[in-house]
Amino acid sequence: MSTVRVAVIGCGWWATFAHLPAIAAHPDAEIAALADPDRRRLSAAAEAFEVDAAFASAEELLDEMKVDAAVIAVPHTLHYPIARLALDRGLPTLLEKPMVIEPRHGRELVALAEERGVELLIDYPWHYNRHALTIREELAAGVIGPIEHVSCLYASSVRELYRGDPEPYRDLWGYPVNAPGTATYSDPALSGGGQGQTQITHAAALMLWLTGLRPRGVSAFSANFELPVDLADGAAIRFDGGAVGVLSSTGAVLPGHDEIARFEIFGRDGHVLFDVNRGTASVHVAGMTKTLLELPLEQRNPEHAPARNLIDVVLGHAANGSPGEVGLGAVEFVAAIYQSAREGRIVDPANV
Repeated sequence: MSTVRVAVIGCGWWATFAHLPAIAAHPDAEIAALADPDRRRLSAAAEAFEVDAAFASAEELLDEMKVDAAVIAVPHTLHYPIARLALDRGLPTLLEKPMVIEPRHGRELVALAEERGVELLIDYPWHYNRHALTIREELAAGVIGPIEHVSCLYASSVRELYRGDPEPYRDLWGYPVNAPGTATYSDPALSGGGQGQTQITHAAALMLWLTGLRPRGVSAFSANFELPVDLADGAAIRFDGGAVGVLSSTGAVLPGHDEIARFEIFGRDGHVLFDVNRGTASVHVAGMTKTLLELPLEQRNPEHAPARNLIDVVLGHAANGSPGEVGLGAVEFVAAIYQSAREGRIVDPANV
């Protein structure tokens, strides 16, 4: 295969900001077709990326076009049925985060991908961050010994999205083609929730991917404040092997102020400090500190990396950098947060 023909399903903000530019810039790929039920969004994306084949639904696109891979970037609650369509046709697929809302659906997709013999990637750009890759290797090698405690704070600027107003973030993020839909993140019927589904999914996936830990008990609180979905969530975690941790997150950072994505991982023989948004990381062992070179801004959240990885996976040039199993772990963790907050008890993510 000399050129990978990619179908992109969903032409909203993130697809037009990250995925479509990444595919267009890849020397061994082309955007074969687009699908979106919103004619305005579909037309704008087709014109911006010079794509002739445009369809109102994923079914139409997949029935009529021969493609080699699919990127799915639709509202959260639509991930499962559309991913099933793509995987069932044997297409390597990049699925936007969160992988799905219901853990049982995530388990079905992982099984289906394995059954069809295709790769399922979940869109977590932090998994391609060079600091994250280095820290993951260091932890797997046991540099800090057995992990005993993990702490994560993720504070982001998304409050107005949960209110249904993307405009306050136009200057901050830039909407080169299409802005987020007003209901995409604010309507639970589309989003499945707020901070948990939109942001904690990133932090949880990275925490689990970095450490290899499996959470076995989650005790959480959640608060909506004036919004239709959760704005702030906090969880205490018990992991297999005895480690404990905390993960807290809010979408209340004001536009124009720095977001925070900070991980602190402590082991018997040392600890790791990782500040994703500042591009800094360090490993501390036996009185010695190894400080990694600060990452330039554009490498801290490499939003083009997942789509490039999909293409390289299809070509056989790379391994899956963000597999479905990691996405499933994040889905189970977020579901456990919501269940624990709702029922006031400790929840095992494996049982949600």
